[in-house]
Amino acid sequence: MPSEVLMDILRHLGNEEFKEYKWYLQKHDFLKDFPPIPKSRLEEADRMDTVDLMVQTYSHQYLEVNWKILRLMNRNDLLGTSDGGSGRRGEV
Repeated sequence: MPSEVLMDILRHLGNEEFKEYKWYLQKHDFLKDFPPIPKSRLEEADRMDTVDLMVQTYSHQYLEVNWKILRLMNRNDLLGTSDGGSGRRGEV
């Protein structure tokens, strides 16, 4: 999934949902296999900055991180947008 598709997904989140999305990016408890992004880097980050930080931090694995967070947020409706970036369409 190109970063533009991730950007489109983040645009579908309201401001409070986007804040929650960034909160998950900071929490190792939820990401488990992925390093958290420091709160200081996310606090002022807009959607474009967040996409850049995810690509820098997770490389090609930002797809899986996006998928995990959307599932945690119960935003399964966005998982259909290029499979939420995971290629796992229909997986529960």
